[in-house]
Amino acid sequence: MSGSPTDPLLTSVQDAVVQAYYPDRVRAAAGARTRAQAAQSVVTVFAGALVATFTLTSLATAAPVTRVGGCAAVTLWLLAAVLYVRAIATIVPAAPTAAREARDGRSLVEEVLKRGDDEARQVDRRQRTANLASVLALAVTMLTFGSALFVEHPDKARRGVLILGTEGQATLRALCGTGEARVDGEIDVTSFSGQFVSVRLDRCGERRDVTVRIPRSAVSSALTMEG
Repeated sequence: MSGSPTDPLLTSVQDAVVQAYYPDRVRAAAGARTRAQAAQSVVTVFAGALVATFTLTSLATAAPVTRVGGCAAVTLWLLAAVLYVRAIATIVPAAPTAAREARDGRSLVEEVLKRGDDEARQVDRRQRTANLASVLALAVTMLTFGSALFVEHPDKARRGVLILGTEGQATLRALCGTGEARVDGEIDVTSFSGQFVSVRLDRCGERRDVTVRIPRSAVSSALTMEG
């Protein structure tokens, strides 16, 4: 009769469910480690890109709050990566209450399932800690990018002198009508790391108080006063 305990179809379904369910229960910790490894791959990409972006050269000319934020962001991303490695590669010891020997087959199955569940919970707990570090790192990164865009260096402009080469003199002559080799003005010291050097001139031809950008390759040397 259909639905009876001896029904071949029901027996086949039960066997299939058991064969699919219990192996996954036993390997629950492996599944948790796989999830942590996938998250670690994403974090590694973020950390690598961030380290490449926040080079020492670019941070050295940024505002103090940006430098602090950049260092904090890199530290948090690296911390998150370490926490993911801990979740993936570190062995989870058996609980002190774990049985050392199985009394019978049933107790053996129960102990194996319990240890698998305990290890999976521990790995997931470690991954949650790493996820929290990643969220904090992302928040600090966004704040750092915001400060880099909107916070100016308080000491970026300094009084100084630029000595221009032939190309620089030609550029200055085209802009201001005179092509002197020596240029006095307020120099943006943060622009030395870019392609153009910005200098604020008291006078440029008939215009006063203007900012001129000269190709860095056209600047032979520079002298700035300490801020």
